Amino acid sequence: MTAVETTAIADFFDEDLAPLVRRMADRPRAEGGGEDSREIRAMVWEGLVGLGALRASDTVRLAELLGSVLYQGPLLDTLTARELLPDHDLGQAPVALAVAAEPWSGQDGAISARRAFVGFAAEVDHFVVGGVDEGAGMRLALVSADHPSITMRRHEETSRGEAYEVEFAGTPVTAWAGSSAEWEAALANARVRQAAYLVGLAQAALDHAVDHAKTRRQFGQPIGKFQGLAFRLSELSMHIDATRLLVNDRDAAAHAAANLAAASDLARTVTTRTMQVHGAAGMRSDNDAQLYYRRAAAESVRLGTPSRLRRESWGT
Repeated sequence: MTAVETTAIADFFDEDLAPLVRRMADRPRAEGGGEDSREIRAMVWEGLVGLGALRASDTVRLAELLGSVLYQGPLLDTLTARELLPDHDLGQAPVALAVAAEPWSGQDGAISARRAFVGFAAEVDHFVVGGVDEGAGMRLALVSADHPSITMRRHEETSRGEAYEVEFAGTPVTAWAGSSAEWEAALANARVRQAAYLVGLAQAALDHAVDHAKTRRQFGQPIGKFQGLAFRLSELSMHIDATRLLVNDRDAAAHAAANLAAASDLARTVTTRTMQVHGAAGMRSDNDAQLYYRRAAAESVRLGTPSRLRRESWGT
C-alpha cells in the first residue's frame, strides 16, 4: 500500500464515519433488525473498493487500518480468496472463507459440507469452501453464494457480529482454488493480516483508555496523572509497538502462527485493561470500551486459538 493509498483510506475513516464503522456489525440480536448497519457496510465496501483496497500493495498496513476502526466485513477474506484464485476474475465481488480441517464430500462437481463460523455469509457473492478430501488433503472450491443448495443461520454470540453457520448440500463448484501448499501460503498471509488487524484494534483500544485517563478526574486531577495507571498504559504501548514490528517484519509470513498468537494475546490484554480503566462505565452499550473487548474476543480466535497457533509454531 503506497503512502497515497494509506492516506486516502485513513482519511475515508474520518471522525464522522469511524464511529459508524465501529458499530456497523453491532446489530440487535433479534432477526430483522440492523438494516441501517447493512447499508453502512455496503457503503464502506464500495468506498474501500473505490479507493483501491482490493489492489493494495501493502495489505498488512491496510489490515491495521481496518482494525483501528473495528471494521467488520469481508475485505480480508476477499484478499485471501484472490490470492487463492489469481487466474479467476472475481471482479469486485466480496468473498467469504468457509474453510475447516474437516472432511467434506464431493460428487459430480458439487460439494456438501457444513461450516460453523463463516463471517458475513449473508452479504457475499462467493464462498471459498475448504475441507479435507480423503486421499487428497485439503481442497478448496469456489461456489456461488446465491445457489439454493446453501442454507445459513446467524449465530447469537458474544461479539454480536455477523458470524453464520453455513451448510452446502450438493452445491456446484465454480472453480477449484489452489492446492494444499497454496492454501498454507495463503493462510500464512491471512494470519499476518489478522495479526495486523488485532494490532490496530489494540492501538485504538489503548487510545480510548488514554483519552479517558486524561479526562476522568479523581482527587482533583486526571487519573492519568497517577503513576500506577500511567506506567500500565505505557507498558501496553510498548507491547503494541513490539508486536507491530513482528507483524511488519519481512519474514512475518514464515512465523505467521506465532505472530498471530502474540497479537491475539495483545488484543485481549489491552482491551481488558481498557475496560478496567473505564470501570463500570466501560460496560455500558454506548461506551466503545466494551466494543473493543467483545470484538477482540471474537477476532483473536478467528484463524486459530493462541494455544493452537503456538503448537503449530512449535511443530507439536
